[in-house]
Amino acid sequence: MSAIEYKDMEFPNFVNTHSAIKVTGYKSDGAKEEIVLPLSDVAKIVVLSGCSLLNIGDTRCGKSRLMRDIHQHYFGGDADNTGRSNWNVARNDFTADSFFMTVDQSKIGEGKGMLAEARVPVLKRTGALCNIMDEINLAIPEVQVEFFGMAEGRHKGMLLGNDGYHLFMASCNLNRVNGDFAGTSQINRALLNRMGVTIDFDYFKMTDKDLDLVLRRPKDESLRDISDKILAAYDEIKTAAEQRDPWLDAYLRVFSSGLDYCSKDGDKLKKRAWPVKCGNCDSAGKDLCSLVKQSNTGTTELMRRFATGITYLINLKHPGFASLEPLDLALEAFKFTTYHGNLNGIETASTYSGEDQEQMADVVAKMREAIKPVKNYIDDAIDSAVNGTYETRVILVGGEHRIYSPGDMQKLQANKIEYELVDTTQVFNEFGEKTGMRLDWLPDYLKSLAGKGAK
Repeated sequence: MSAIEYKDMEFPNFVNTHSAIKVTGYKSDGAKEEIVLPLSDVAKIVVLSGCSLLNIGDTRCGKSRLMRDIHQHYFGGDADNTGRSNWNVARNDFTADSFFMTVDQSKIGEGKGMLAEARVPVLKRTGALCNIMDEINLAIPEVQVEFFGMAEGRHKGMLLGNDGYHLFMASCNLNRVNGDFAGTSQINRALLNRMGVTIDFDYFKMTDKDLDLVLRRPKDESLRDISDKILAAYDEIKTAAEQRDPWLDAYLRVFSSGLDYCSKDGDKLKKRAWPVKCGNCDSAGKDLCSLVKQSNTGTTELMRRFATGITYLINLKHPGFASLEPLDLALEAFKFTTYHGNLNGIETASTYSGEDQEQMADVVAKMREAIKPVKNYIDDAIDSAVNGTYETRVILVGGEHRIYSPGDMQKLQANKIEYELVDTTQVFNEFGEKTGMRLDWLPDYLKSLAGKGAK
């Protein structure tokens, strides 16, 4: 079997060229280039990474068309008809057990045991690589519990999918302004938290050229199965994501430990009172820390896999880059994965009029700006630690924070460039107050890289 190529993943019907991901790539000669991926590539990354996906937006925006293309053109259509995907439309009478289980008639009858023992899985459905639930908010929240297992890739202790791969996708009709979708329900909060990636089709709208292409191109409903290639790519991504990447892991830590900061708390940590305390906060970093809270461990692991998926797709589409900027990868993964329960809902409703993707875009921009003054310091400290030298001391040169290095000191002194050795703890404290992000996690992180015994 040949490896998957970018052309294999072209969608026959779905089109959306709205710019969605931007990553800086570095050539082997040191030249750098901005790589821009359209929204359609985000969906391809989701498939290759095996992440659960929630598509939200107004009617007729492309949500179902995207899922239909993946269902038919990637996985060969319905598992009941030799394909490797299940398609359902959410209804209040849906139960996962009736869909995935059946009764073995040969086990029914006198002296053949309990009826429960005749319940057996429908293997072609439980073994399907993809499960799709269209219009998920047509079902009331109480019924949405039936989708929990599908989103997690399991049913009553049985793993769904095959070879460790399972993709769950759902769509949700959402009109933020008019609220004219009669008969629809709110999505269960616990179900939302099981959706790894969210694509907001109202924010990432099709361009006019996209619409023109959709209108003039005949629909292609043919079936095609490239799932074996997808499984091979997923295995590469999963394996790579499980390996330690000192720089990517550091910037992912920014979104967990780093965002766990609250100047109003005695321990300087976000706790249950967040974001209630934000209203009367006068901290300089409030502009960022009031908008979002830290990611949990599970989300951070998902972000790592999604970021690795971005790298994989870029290497397919734009080969020739020696490396990609880890901060960009972390920010882009954060933008699509850290959604439900992390944004300040008070701000979403009041400042952003319900446009949570607008809020997320602001958060990403503010985080990028906040990290900029210390980015060289973080990168150099990690480089030093990877090479076995633990160093956190900070020097200030022309207003820029840099890591202490004897070699740099000699060069600065020889060139009569003024510098100042500053207190590291003070720098970390001031960074928190100014930006709304912690940096005091860095020393132990560097120790772990340098093999100094920190846990």
